[in-house]
Amino acid sequence: MKKTSLLIILMAALLLPSGLYAQKKGAAPAQNKGHLITFTIPKAKDQKVYLAVYYREKLILKDSAFRTESKAGPQFIFKGDEAYQGGLYKLVSETHFPYMDFIMDGPQFMSFECGVTGSADSVIVHNSPQNDELMAFQRKTTAAGKQMSEYRRLLDEAKKNENQADIDKYEKLSKDLNQEMEDYIQNLIDRNPTYLFSKMQKAYQSINVPDPPTNPDGSIDSTFQLRYYLTHYWDNIDLGDSRFIFTPLFEPKLKDYFDRWLQYQEPDSINHYIDLMLARAEADTLMFHYLIDWLSYHYETSKVLGHDGVFVHIVKENHMKGKCTWMDEDLLRKYEKRVKHLDPILIGRQSQELIIPDTTLTDDFTKWHSSYRLPKKYVILWFYDPDCPTCKKESKKLRAVYDSLENLGQRNFDVYAVANDADIDRWKKYVKENNYPWINVGGNKGNVDYLEAYNIYESGNPAMFILNERREIILNRRIEMDTIPEFLRQYEKRQALKH
Repeated sequence: MKKTSLLIILMAALLLPSGLYAQKKGAAPAQNKGHLITFTIPKAKDQKVYLAVYYREKLILKDSAFRTESKAGPQFIFKGDEAYQGGLYKLVSETHFPYMDFIMDGPQFMSFECGVTGSADSVIVHNSPQNDELMAFQRKTTAAGKQMSEYRRLLDEAKKNENQADIDKYEKLSKDLNQEMEDYIQNLIDRNPTYLFSKMQKAYQSINVPDPPTNPDGSIDSTFQLRYYLTHYWDNIDLGDSRFIFTPLFEPKLKDYFDRWLQYQEPDSINHYIDLMLARAEADTLMFHYLIDWLSYHYETSKVLGHDGVFVHIVKENHMKGKCTWMDEDLLRKYEKRVKHLDPILIGRQSQELIIPDTTLTDDFTKWHSSYRLPKKYVILWFYDPDCPTCKKESKKLRAVYDSLENLGQRNFDVYAVANDADIDRWKKYVKENNYPWINVGGNKGNVDYLEAYNIYESGNPAMFILNERREIILNRRIEMDTIPEFLRQYEKRQALKH
């Protein structure tokens, strides 16, 4: 197993979600509760060593032990009545040098003898067959790595000398060594499929994606392989086993899946794959808890257009259906309130029609305008505060885009500007001074509470929404004003592709 650079965050166990170290699937049986783990390190100078667990691409301090003397040399004993969470752990010196990695899995009554170099060659394992496998694997991969480096050196030399016989020889030796290691790992997985270490090795294996099928008309299904890969991405990882959370491979796998493969997929597609993933994890409460927390935060804080819809889907299908049993009622209500505000203004939703008076607002005469009944194909809803510096600056930028397209005869949108100002006179004065050429509405009248309908109370000003010809929301956040024309062009291209 590759050595990793050490990052110990002292006392960082406090950062972990409440209850995350509780024993779940894969932990020691009830009759083997507790732990007694002894490390004998003959040449150690430490007075204290640390036990750290992998979590979210970091090493989190879990425990420490002081030095005791024995005939075999300095010993460090970890003893307790509760079992540790299963996962991959690291023994670390007083100076934060990594002594060894080992698996915590099943009965936690075992002992190790190790050196101070961090090499698996010096490790002797007692009463832990799985860690015997780990050390044997480390020794074999280290030896194979050295041998492969030598083959590559000799192959480069043969290529430099244009010696075809040696080129063929070392290419074959490299291929045979690679196959030997693949067979070794597969045999390890097949021998002990429930070992965490075996499951980890399986998780590192790639998904075999079949060739795409041919459609009845003779064309190739161009999206088949991507869909297959996304559907089967987790086949080699047991999402019903929370021990994976405490390994260095799980967080990178999550990020690869959601930040690379699913980053710019349509929200409905992302929701589909999230549902498939969570269905696999529901068998393990701790894993399900971890994934719900990770996904909720990931999509609620995402800057990618449309990801708020994924967040809403996660909450609706999990939090609001009683699946998040670890959450208290106050937190659940906060999630529900957040979704209630976001759901009506998601991309693809039918916009709430606004009918609001313009600056002619008086007791005797009022001219009302509908956000639906405007001549252009698209409508920009522009919420602003006349006294807000950012609103003023962005309104001028919007005016520049509006005028440039108008002069070119290419303006395909109307602007429906809604002022959020309790001071009616100030609003009227602002509109008159700036002479904006679009619909300007505001005041405290309207067919609905427009600030509530578009979540302005929470999001604040300025805020922007773009509606299509059916007055559906196609943009629900502010973008740079000069990118509006390109955004609409790209939207039309996507619509044409869909059709």
